[in-house]
Amino acid sequence: MEGPGADLHAPLLREKMSVSPVGIFLSAKNVGSFRRSIRALDGEFDFDSAAMIALGAAYFEKYPDRGQDRNLDEVRLGYELVRICVIEKMIRGLPAGRKELYRAALSDAAAIGSAVDGLYRSIGADGLAADHPLLSAVLENIKRTIDEIPKGMIKERFVGGVTALYNILYVFRLKIRSPAP
Repeated sequence: MEGPGADLHAPLLREKMSVSPVGIFLSAKNVGSFRRSIRALDGEFDFDSAAMIALGAAYFEKYPDRGQDRNLDEVRLGYELVRICVIEKMIRGLPAGRKELYRAALSDAAAIGSAVDGLYRSIGADGLAADHPLLSAVLENIKRTIDEIPKGMIKERFVGGVTALYNILYVFRLKIRSPAP
């Protein structure tokens, strides 16, 4: 930001960017409070490979993975934590009115059809067509960051977390090409 008001926003921006998902995860009572805290940052948080590794390490400390008798709910929780962070990064640059629509559409792969239909009714094919490249570019950048993480369980949770988002963006693309009446 430039101009006379630039200095007023700098401390707030520095404060948000110094917050990392791992700190929020460690203090969150549950996934709902983690989600609310991450959303409150409006995408302004550290999410480089070091932040991802730190979040993954804290997750595995709390929910150790096992070779046998894996707890699939804990595995899905790991994917969900990743998606919560990634979604906020993806929608950061979108108009405020669209963010909640995208949160709903990107958060629940099981309800993707109705969520995409709702987005289509709200912003139309042109809105979806304008937003899709922005969302895709952010997801691709995050995937490149995930690729920096050494092979192992942390990387697996991050790859698993973003996989559903690629699938959802594919459905968006289909909707753009052949919108509902």
